[in-house]
Amino acid sequence: MLKVLNLYSGLGGNRKLWKNVQVTSVENSEAIANVYRNLYPQDILVVGDAHQYLLDHFKEFDFIWASP
Repeated sequence: MLKVLNLYSGLGGNRKLWKNVQVTSVENSEAIANVYRNLYPQDILVVGDAHQYLLDHFKEFDFIWASP
């Protein structure tokens, strides 16, 4: 399965089009992350700094989507 890193995930607008992938999303706002969590409970959600997460984990993913 394709592993996708979704940086600056927001409410997951781009996410709704992705099928059959394992998604890890990074969002810095707890309030926005809570909405995302309700929409995509199957995804891994990280509340934190997208730049730092990318630096620390980029080798773990097949595809990285960054849309700040």
